[in-house]
Amino acid sequence: MRTSLTLLLLVLFTAFASGQVVSTAEHKILFQLTDGEPEVHKKFIRQLNNVLTAAPNAKIEVVTHGMGVDLLLNNNKALENDLQKLVDKGVVFVVCENTMKQRDLKKEQFLPLAGFVPAAIIELVMKQEAGWIYIKAGG
Repeated sequence: MRTSLTLLLLVLFTAFASGQVVSTAEHKILFQLTDGEPEVHKKFIRQLNNVLTAAPNAKIEVVTHGMGVDLLLNNNKALENDLQKLVDKGVVFVVCENTMKQRDLKKEQFLPLAGFVPAAIIELVMKQEAGWIYIKAGG
């Protein structure tokens, strides 16, 4: 019994000391992305992967609008594999249809992994009302 407790304490101490503490909670995290810069998109993808490393059970939704929808355009082949890997881990990416109308974009212009919502702001409000934590992403 004492050996088990000592081993458990050693594992916990090592985890805390190395900064490798992993949350097992099912966090519900809502990101808003409005930045269209490719470098911001690369950093944001890294951030999403970091979140999933620290909290693998997290539910994540990324709501894009304004220039942020550029992340999900089908001409963005450089990031498609990284985005697909995130989708495979359960991340949901959605595009604001209001932005699409304003920018004269069609659903066919987006990567197949993209979902769509009528209004990004209403999506953000509804998720927060349902207990999701809001984070403004990007620049």
